Amino acid sequence: MMENPQSIAPEPKAIFTDAQGRTWSTAVNVNTVKRAQQLTGVNLLQVFDGDLLNRLADDPVLLVNTLYAVCKPQADERQVSEEAFGELLVGDAIEKAAEALVRGIIDFFPKSRRPVLDRLWTKTQGVNQAALELLGTKIDSAQVDQLVAATLDHASREFDAQVQKELDKLTGEPVLPASGSSSGNWPASSVSSPDP
Repeated sequence: MMENPQSIAPEPKAIFTDAQGRTWSTAVNVNTVKRAQQLTGVNLLQVFDGDLLNRLADDPVLLVNTLYAVCKPQADERQVSEEAFGELLVGDAIEKAAEALVRGIIDFFPKSRRPVLDRLWTKTQGVNQAALELLGTKIDSAQVDQLVAATLDHASREFDAQVQKELDKLTGEPVLPASGSSSGNWPASSVSSPDP
């Protein structure tokens, strides 16, 4: 029985498109691994060991430097400097580039190991997505609203106290705040006050 060709998901590719619409390949070979190690100190083959994925996710500079090392032959051919390359990776482009880098690394390994690495990468993405959703839930919580209100109230009181202190210095005597007001009253000017 033949499978419906439309039901088969397309195989992810080790390519990404930069902010200017140019396509870059993140295919990894032995030379790529050596170049990345020399230029960035990153051993691409350890991406699934330890915390390298987290380091790359948490440090966009390290990620872009690593991507540049991987894509350097293409960048040289296109006369794109390291600085210009970094400027091409912003927003969604940097996320897609990171995914393409991982795909290139997975594809480097023998076919027998790829399914395990694919599952590990899928799990990693799932954990990251769950963390973002949890963060969103916490941001929307009443506790955060209370924290924001308390912080603003504290900042307002600090500001009022500082203004009061400066007024006291200017007048040489304490200036009492108006009732119901959170800020002090300005002392009446001798120009605007009638003489007795």
